[in-house]
Parts: sequence; structure tokens; C-alpha cells
Amino acid sequence: MDPFKKKDPQVEADQLQTIIRDALNKKKKPVKFTWKGLTNLSTSMFSTNPFDTKKLDRLKELAGGAKEKEKDYIDFFEDIEKGLTGGVQDLGYAIGDLLTSGIDAAAGTDLSEKLDEVYQENKIKDPETLTGSITKVLTQYGLPGGAAFKILNRFKIFQRSRKAAATGTTLQKTSQIAKRAGYMASAFAATDFIASTPDKETLFVKEEKTEGLQGRDLALTKLRNRVRFGAEGALIGGGFSMIGKPVALGFKYGIFKPGAKVAGIGLKVVDKAVVSPITYLGAKAIPAPAGKAIRNASAFVVNKALAPIRIGTGAKQLPKFQEWKLFTRDSKDPLERRLKKLSGFLERFTSQGQLTGLGYQISSEAKREIKARSRTIEKYLESIEKKAYNLAKDFETKHNTKTTSEASQDYYLDQILGYLKGNVKLKSVAPDLQGSAKSLNNELLQIKEKFADLLPQGDLKNFMLNNLKTYMRQSFSIFTNPNYQPDKKIYDGAVNWVAKNVVQANKDLRQEALKTLKTGKMTDKQAIDEMAEALTDKILKAGKQDGADPLRQLQAISGKEFLRTDRIIRTGEELPDAIRKLLGQEDNLKSSVLTTTSHAITHATNKQAFDKLAKVGLDEGWLFRSKAASDAKRYFDTEKIGDIKSLGLLKTDMSKLYATPELTQVFRQTRKGLDTWIQNGVYRNILQLKVAAQYGKTVLSPVTQVRNVTSASLFPLANGHIGGRASVSESLKMTIDDIFGAGKVIDENAFIKNVENKIKLGVLDENIVASELKAVLQEIKSTKGLTSLDKIIRTLSDGKFAFDDTALKKTGETISKFGKGATRVYAGGDNMWKWYGHEYVKSQLRGLYSKTSDISKWYDEIVGRKFDPVNTFTGKLKTFDESVDEAAAWYIRNTYPTYSKVPEFVQSIRKLPFGNFVSFPAEMMRTTYNIVELGAKEATSSNPKLRQMGLRRLLGAYVTLVGTGKAVGATAEALTGVTLEEIEAYKRSLSAPWEKRAQIVPINKWKEGVGKAINFSYFSPYDVVTKPIEAIFKQWQEGTVKGQDIGEKLLAQAFNQDGPVRTLLDPFITQSIALERFTDVLPAGIGLGNRGGVTKTGAKVYSDTDSSGDKIAKSFIHILKGVEPGAVTTGRKVIQGAQEDVSRGGVPANLRDEILALLSGVRIINIDVPRTMQYKITEYNRNKRSVTATEKFFSLEDFRQRGPEAMGQEFKDIQDENLKVNKEFYQILQDAQTMGVSSKELKKIMRKRGLSARNANFLIKGKNIPYTGYDGRMRKKVIDAKKLAKDRGETINKEYFYPKRLFREILREYKKKSLIPEEEQPGIIDRGLDVVKDLFSSVPQQDTSIQQANIQTPPLPNTPMPRVQNIAQNIIPTTGLTQTESALLSPGEQLIRQRSRRV
Repeated sequence: MDPFKKKDPQVEADQLQTIIRDALNKKKKPVKFTWKGLTNLSTSMFSTNPFDTKKLDRLKELAGGAKEKEKDYIDFFEDIEKGLTGGVQDLGYAIGDLLTSGIDAAAGTDLSEKLDEVYQENKIKDPETLTGSITKVLTQYGLPGGAAFKILNRFKIFQRSRKAAATGTTLQKTSQIAKRAGYMASAFAATDFIASTPDKETLFVKEEKTEGLQGRDLALTKLRNRVRFGAEGALIGGGFSMIGKPVALGFKYGIFKPGAKVAGIGLKVVDKAVVSPITYLGAKAIPAPAGKAIRNASAFVVNKALAPIRIGTGAKQLPKFQEWKLFTRDSKDPLERRLKKLSGFLERFTSQGQLTGLGYQISSEAKREIKARSRTIEKYLESIEKKAYNLAKDFETKHNTKTTSEASQDYYLDQILGYLKGNVKLKSVAPDLQGSAKSLNNELLQIKEKFADLLPQGDLKNFMLNNLKTYMRQSFSIFTNPNYQPDKKIYDGAVNWVAKNVVQANKDLRQEALKTLKTGKMTDKQAIDEMAEALTDKILKAGKQDGADPLRQLQAISGKEFLRTDRIIRTGEELPDAIRKLLGQEDNLKSSVLTTTSHAITHATNKQAFDKLAKVGLDEGWLFRSKAASDAKRYFDTEKIGDIKSLGLLKTDMSKLYATPELTQVFRQTRKGLDTWIQNGVYRNILQLKVAAQYGKTVLSPVTQVRNVTSASLFPLANGHIGGRASVSESLKMTIDDIFGAGKVIDENAFIKNVENKIKLGVLDENIVASELKAVLQEIKSTKGLTSLDKIIRTLSDGKFAFDDTALKKTGETISKFGKGATRVYAGGDNMWKWYGHEYVKSQLRGLYSKTSDISKWYDEIVGRKFDPVNTFTGKLKTFDESVDEAAAWYIRNTYPTYSKVPEFVQSIRKLPFGNFVSFPAEMMRTTYNIVELGAKEATSSNPKLRQMGLRRLLGAYVTLVGTGKAVGATAEALTGVTLEEIEAYKRSLSAPWEKRAQIVPINKWKEGVGKAINFSYFSPYDVVTKPIEAIFKQWQEGTVKGQDIGEKLLAQAFNQDGPVRTLLDPFITQSIALERFTDVLPAGIGLGNRGGVTKTGAKVYSDTDSSGDKIAKSFIHILKGVEPGAVTTGRKVIQGAQEDVSRGGVPANLRDEILALLSGVRIINIDVPRTMQYKITEYNRNKRSVTATEKFFSLEDFRQRGPEAMGQEFKDIQDENLKVNKEFYQILQDAQTMGVSSKELKKIMRKRGLSARNANFLIKGKNIPYTGYDGRMRKKVIDAKKLAKDRGETINKEYFYPKRLFREILREYKKKSLIPEEEQPGIIDRGLDVVKDLFSSVPQQDTSIQQANIQTPPLPNTPMPRVQNIAQNIIPTTGLTQTESALLSPGEQLIRQRSRRV
């Protein structure tokens, strides 16, 4: 039997279908061009008789007053006509309203109200097309705007400013910018004041409501609104004076607004109709001197900000920032010493670190080159394996065999390995595999040839060059499988071989075995065997060393410290058979290819990079040929760089040079700081748990995977990359082919080379989350002394399992492949948009430049360093296409989140057990700053097309950072009817802590406090940037506590839970996902931060009365749920929704919500205020009880110093704290009512939760309920005092220990206090508007009876002015100044003020 009666699903579905159809599927009308429309437009434009009956009838038709046949299309010319006539009508109404408002304000008439009625009755319908809307805006605002500009042009100051901007010096041109801003501000203010109608949308100021007002009140409100419109016009006109009228109008009047028409006409149309015209006109309007002036101004600001560093050095200006790191701490110049110290601190927070710009570029190119070449090899291997599997599967199906296809697949792969070694001809390879095999062989030849060329002279170099086509290294499991252990038979065989051929063959080893190891019961053979066993274990240990070149390790094993053979090891096959088996000889294609290529790619690339770095370092002066050379340059602490681990068998001149200790550590890759902590097994296990939990909650979460793709779409939008310059669908196809296209892509070679090129450029495979997880795992894997957890992590990441059971081994490998595939998919969500962005910028740059020298100039202007025309790794000159590729990739790396750009400091934080994906917020801050800075730099370029590119970037940044959330919120508000006040009420008092500063978007109508919403902040990656800024404005909006020092208040606000500083730092300092679950359950008395069974949100994990077994079981489940993969969590929620289950909190699970979350990546928030109020009331009761919890109010402690007066103050403090609790709860009640919960319902809930009817009523009405639970405890305090006095033979004064009358007086005082917040102080704009209001209000407030009497009063005789006392101005007697004057005036100004007062 079902516990609930079910709703009819068909009715619910019909309701949902109706809502969607009515709200979203409005049928669009086509646009047509008609002769009738053209005739009407011509008549409207060229008819000069205002009383023409045809024209009047036509106006009625446009207003909808005359009957007209309903058209199923939009007449283009009629829409233009609506725009023209509507604009003129709105302008006429605006001017008439301005006149009537003035009359109404002075005389108390209601002409303005009558004008409104006439206007509304005859208002012409709004245009339906974008062109018509623009026409109306330009007509309404263009006419008065033109007049305003003409009037301002008559002022000589503006005429002079234009002449100076055209002919003056740079300084004069810079000074004219402010005048130009004032000119534009004045014009826009006048335009807005004249032309704005009451329904005008505003950006920054809030319009006063006119509903219900009449006569003088209505007139004054309208006039105040006009002042507001004028103020906004001045702000926009001044702020956008550099960009000019086109962009200002685009922002201000709807030509370009967040979300405007985007959903309807598509991004390409928006680009053509809005963005391109605005940026084109804006680029034309920016004067060339303005760009230079802005750049000079920014340099001036930096110099001013860092002025304290120059004090005492005699320097007037700072050197360029790039030069700071080239200074020495021992410089003779004190400024250089200071800047070097500052640079040493700042470089930890920059991508470049300790390298110069060019040095960092070379180093980064090398890392990307290694990654790209390795990825190419991997792509060919994936393709070959997939094709081989398909061939084997086809064979199995064709011959209807029952055997697995694995053996057949290996047969095909062995064929290719034989071909690569020269043992099999290409024509003997399966035809489907020949193309990929040949391409792979070509790649191998290139890699082997380059590596061989770079080897130092010797046998290996000669052997490789003579056998390039067939050279393949032997692969061993000891180097590729972290869990490898030889079986006993192989191990015993190796021990026997070592005993016979090493120990017995070498006299010193044999003698040492007999001398050291032999005991009385051992034979000589046993002692020799034990020595052989020790050497065998030593060989296995040597093979386990990570990071070293396997060939070098094999050479060492063959050398004098191990086997003592004279064999020359070139591939590994030269080792004795028993030793090859001991090391786990592998004879498969993938292992052989990777062993041959991986270190060859890495070491060859590093050698080329180090050689170039050595030259650059010597040229720039941060590397030295000798210690004497560095001493001469006052670098007294340099060291010889020496052996570089990452070069393997190769050598570089860099090893012979000298550098500072910091750089030497970088080149040697010396472990430091947190790197050494990872060597500790316990710390490493904690870190691995953190990584595993993060991996499960992101990469293994379907919801997060979807959100990763959709949210990354904001990266191109923030850069203005919209329109037809690149194809999103093509980028998606390329990304899918990259992940799933192995063996399926038609033009495989071209595709793989394209992917390789984009990885070399740093466009692909730079996803922040996937790369951070991979980097930490790599740090863990490169340690010694593996724990059991280490082995699990490494096994899962490498896919190397040591199971004897074939089925288990296969299962493990499948899990590993799935994990790698999921990681690739997660990174693909990032790759898709970066691919698109890179192609888009390439298209932009090709439209700007035509030759490589143009790119070189672009580097000078935008990047700020010289362009390197030579490819570091090929030695060839870069072509124009390669230069464009490189420049476009520079944009992507610096404006899209890129893991390789994460600073050293942040990379160190990731190795701590707290913080969650710290690289991501750091990158969002860097790229957001870069977008704005680059946009400004481009927008002020001397190149008009580059200026247009910059304006496009700034528009994109504005839309993404400011407009997108507002557009989504406004759309949701319009569709659901949920007001902004309701949303703010929910966030302020009734939401989860992480939603208080979020962008909450309703998705249905909230009725009586119940509804659904989504957290849009989860969707926006830029939320980490905008949230701290929003926190600042939110706190200012909420006001401050009166009486508290503003400085202290701002500091407290900045660092409190929801403050901007905490918001900014939270990703870096909060507990990691896994660690938080442990601190939830560990006892509060043990360790720092443990919560003893309570989560940070206050939820109980276990109760104090639970048995120890129950506590352990509940704790274990709580931890598991915290670290379980997201896919498991999602699956469980879907099942709960399907079963119509109920959560622990009593919220019904909804299958539709879970499916929506799975498909969109956005989880539904179920809002239920009545249910939430139950928890809020419980919290209120707990807070009421805790107002005295930490006080010593009821104790006898320090009773001699705590008499009635001190106790009275303590009692007041308690009442203040209690008042604060009541005020906070009153705000919650008010917000609940704002969300639709009635006061009656709230009282009912409060009664159920234990509050009396009287107290519930008081709280609803905003009356304070003082703390009164003190009497019994105070009486006990008196009894305790009597006992103490009795022991001393004394008596007590009861009033001293319990001042009842004083307490009652304080109670009476606090009973009168209200919970209703005092009105907030008005802001600057509101205070300015109040002044205007006073001006308008002065006339009507006079006594009109005196005016009507018209009494003539004779003038007064000359009367001496009264002397104003200083006390009235609160002048400080000792200084003769007011407190404000002392704080704000300079010493010279203070002296002038003092003299004027004495006079």
C-alpha cells in the first residue's frame, strides 16, 4: 500500500507544458518591405502641415486607437515610422512634462497629471525590431543631445580644448582629457534631463516611484527623477569620454545591454548589429593622444603608489618593473637594493617567478614542447591500438570464435613493433594499420635523430646515428610499474646468476661475503648466495628510482657498482638474460615506444632550452661565466650551476655558468619547502586523501563535468569573442575527436599535428582542475619509500596492476582507463572553448596584420618585449602563420585560465592539506585583470583596428562580470514574478551560508515562501572575482553599527565570514573536502578545529548519547559520503527521486530536478521558508540561552572589583547582546514575511517551537524582549556570598552582590528599545538630491497668505552682523580648528584658516 496519494502526472505535465509554451515559445513575425509602409513613412517624414487630417489619422493608427487589420508580419518601414514618430512624441512629452512639473511645483496645479493622461491615451506603439528601436532612441535623445553639444561648443574653453588636443604637446593633450570628460558629462546630463521619460531604464541611480502622487508632490518627484537622470548622464558621458558617443549610447540606451536580444537573434547577429558597429565607431572616436596619456597616467599612479621606496634615494622615478629582478642586493644604489628585495617578494606571486620575461618564455616553450611531442606519440599509439582491436574483433566475429580478441590484437601490435625495429616490412603489416604505423615511425625517426645529434661524442651517439631506423630501447617493468615485483623463480634465477658471475668472479666480493656474512653454521656457498641476494635487491632498488633516465640506470647496473661487466649498454638488450627477466623485460609496442621516446623528447628539449637560456642569461646579466665575473657585477652569493638532473645523458654549457642560489635551485630542480614535507609518509597520505576526494567530486561527477563545459563558455564571452570568426561546433568536433576519435579520424596526420601545435602553444591541455590534480599526484609519485596508500594511488593513475588473477587485473585496468578517460573529458570542456578562442583571435590578427614584422611591432606594443623570430627547437625562422599562431596563443594563455601560468606561491599551497583547487581562483584573478588591462591597452593603441579589438574585449568583460548575472536574474524575475526583494530576503536570512553572496535565480513562482531556484554563481567561473567586490558593496548597503569607529568597522567587515577579504581568501584557507569531514567527527577536545560530531553548518553527525560503536559507524558513513565520487552521489539522488524518497531534513526528492541537474550541471535549490523557520527558531532559542554562557556575571570571581556599578555595566552588556539576537531574529521574521509567509503562520510556527504567544507577538511587532532569566542564579550567588562571609565571620550587603533596583531600571530601559532598524544614512547621490529637493520645496512651503496680501515692507537700516561664537562650530581651543578641518586640511591650509578666524 502506498503511503501517499499520487498526483495525476498528466495534469502536472500539462501545466508545465503550458507555462513553457506561454513564456518561451512566442511565435516570431517575419519582417517584410511593403509599398504601403514606404508611402506612410514618406508622408510622415515630409508632410509639414501639423493639422493634416490624414497625418492625424495615421498617428491614431500607430497609437492603436484606430482599427486596423491584424498583420501576421512586421512592416519594416512602418516600424521605422513608429521609431521616428514615437521618438518625437516622447521628446515632446518629456519637454512638456518638464514645463508642467515646474508650474505644478510652484503653483500647486495638476497640469503634469493631465499631460500624463493625454500621453498615455495617444502613445504610439513601440517598434518591434532592433532597427526601429535604435531609430526611436536616436530621435528622442539625438535632438536635444545635438542641441546640448552645440550650446557647449559655444563655450570658448571647449573650443580651446579641441585645438590643444589637435596641436598641443603630450602634457597639454593629457590635460584636455579631463575637460573632454567634463564636456561629454555636461552634454549627456543636459540630454538626459531634457529627453528622459518616466519609464526610462537606469543603470546606476534608483528612480523615485510616482504612483498615487498628485499635484505638487507628483511634480517634485518628477523633477527629482530628472536630476537623477541628469546625474547618470553626466556619469556615463564623463566615464566614456574616451570611447565617445557610440559606446556610451550602446551601454546606456539599450543598443548594447546584458542579455538584450541575445537569446532571440543569436550571438552572430548581435555581433553584426551591435558589437561591431559600436566598437568600430568607438575606435574611430578615440584620439591618438588619449591612449598615450592613459598609459602615462597609469605609470604615474604606480610611481606615486611606490613613492615611499624612493624616499632617501634621490630618485625621481622608478625603473621599469622588468629591470628590478636584474638588480643585486649588494648594489651601491640604495633604490636598487630596495627594489631587488621587493622584486624577490613579488616574484613568488607572478608566473615568471625568478626568471626574466624572455627566460620564462623559453622555459615555458620547452615544457609545452615536451608535452606536445609526447601527446603526439600517445595519439598514434591510441589510434593503432584501437584499429588493432577493431581488426581483432572483426576476425572474431567473422570466424565465430569463442576466444577473446586480446591475443589477436597483440598479434597486430607485435607486427608494428617488428616493423619499427626493422624486422618486419611495412607491406606485411595489416593494411588498415599501415598508415598509422608509418606516421608513428616517422615521428620516432625525428625524435631519435634529434636526440642522437645532441648526445655528446661517444659510442651511444655513433650507434644511434648508424641505426636510426631500427634503434629501439628495451622496456622493463621495473621502470614503468610502481608495484612490480619479480616472481620467486625469476628472482632465484637472478640470485644464482649474480652469485656465479659477479660474487664468485670478483675476489673482493667473494672475500667480503666469507668474512662478513659467513657464520659458524654457514657454508661458503651459502655466504656467497646471501651476498648475491643483497646485490640482487640492490639492483631492484636502483631500478625503482624515479626521474632518472632508464638507460643511465641500466648502464649503472651493468657497471662497477653492480654487475661489473664491460658491456656497453645502448638499448638494454645487452644485459644478461637473467637480469633482463629480473627487471621485468617487456616486449609490447606501447612500452617499447614510450621507453624510446619519453626521455629522448624530454632531455633533448631541455638541452636546447638550457643552451638558449645560457645565452640569454649572459646577455641579460643574470648568468656569469666565472665567480669573478659575478663578483664584479656585485652578485657576491653566486654558485656554479653544475649537473642538471633533467638532461639525463645530455650536456649543456649552462652547467659551467654561475647564478644566484635561487636560480641555481630552479635549474637543478632542488626540492625545497613543502616538497620535503611530501617525503613524510603520514603527510603524504593526508595529501593523497585530499586529492582523491577532489578527484571524485569533480572529474568523477557527471554534474560537475557538464557544468565545466557550460561555464567555460564565459571565457570567450569575457573577451568579446562572439560572432562568425570561429566555429563553436567545429571546436566541439575537434575536441570530441581528440577524446574519442582514436582510429576514426579521416585525416589523422593533419588532426594530430593540429593538436600537437595547439599544445605547443599552450592552448590545449591546460585545464586548471585536471592539471592541479595531476601535478600533486606527480609530486607524490616522485617520492621514495612508498606506503600502501601510495601504491593504491600510483596503481590507479598508472594502470599497472600486479594481480595474478587475469579477471582482477582486467577490471583494474578498466577502472584506470575509465579514470583517465574521465580526466580527458573534463579537460576537454576547457579545450573546446580555448580551441574556439584561439581560432577566433587568429582570425582577428589576420585582419589586422599581413607580415611577420607587423607581429613584431605588436609584441613591442602589447606584450612589452621583443619578438623572437627563430624557433628555439627547430632553429628555423618563423613564418607569418606561425607568428600569428604564437600571438593568438599568447592572448589565450593570458586571458583564459591556464595552469602553467599559476605562480610558484600558489603551486606551493596546493601541496597543503587545506584549500580546494587553489589554482583556479588565482588564475581567475590573473586573467580578469589581464582582460581589463589588455582591453584598455588595445583600446588606446595607435592602430584603429586594434582599438576596435580592445573595445570588443572591454564590452565582453562588462557583459560577463556585470551584465550576465543581471540579465539572467531579470529574465527569471520576469518569467516567475519573484521580486528582487524576495530574493534578497532569502539570501540575507533564510539561505545556506554559501548562498548569501551568490546569484540566486528563481525558476518558478515562490508562493508562501515555497519555491525553487538555482545558484547561478556555480555556473559563472568569474564569481570568485566578483563575489569579494559584491561583498564590499553589500556590507556598505547594509550599513554599519552606530557609535563604532568607522575604521574598526570596515576592518571587521572585511575579515568577517561574509566579508570581502574572507571571500577572497576562502578557496585558499578553507578545509579541503576530505579534511573537513574528519574534523566534523573527531572529538572537539582533540586537535585544532575538530567539531565533535557537528558540521560547520550546525548539523549533527552523531549525538552525545550515542554509543561508541554508533558514533564510529555514523562517523565512517559521514566521511565516506564526503569523499565518495560525484557519480555515486548523483546516482543515489536519482534513485531517491525515482522512489519519491524524502531526505533526512524532510525535503521530498524530485526525479525531474535530479535529471535537470544531471543534464545542465546546475542543482535545484528547494526553498521552503516555513520548514527553514523551524531551524531558525531553534537557533534563536540557542542564541538567547548563550548570551550569558561565557560571562562571569553569576560568579563571585573578582567580587571586590565587581561592585554594583560594574555589575550594572555587565548586565547592560548582556542586554545588548540579547538585543542583537532579537534584532537578528526580527530581520529573519521580516524577510520570511517578504517571501510570502504570513505573520499568522509565523506565530503558529514559533508557538510550536516553544515560544510563548506573547513573545511571538512582540517579535513580530519589533518589540524587544529583554533578558530576564537572571533572578534565580543571582539569588544563588547571594547564598554563595553568605557562605563565604560566614566562613570569615562577616555579613554581606545583598545590594552589593545583587543590585536588584539597578537591574530593574536597566530592564525598563531595554523594554522600550525597538527591534526595527534605524533608517540608513543616505549616500552621496541621495544627499545631493535632498539638496535639490529642498530647493524645489522652498516655494510651496512659504505662507501663501502673506504673498496674496502683497504687503510692502520698508527695508531695515544698516545693522551690524552678529559675531558667531567658535563653540557653535565645535572649534578645538588648542588648535583653533574644527575636527574636520584638522583631518582634511593641509598644514598650509590650516594656517590660512587660523589667520582668517583671528581676523
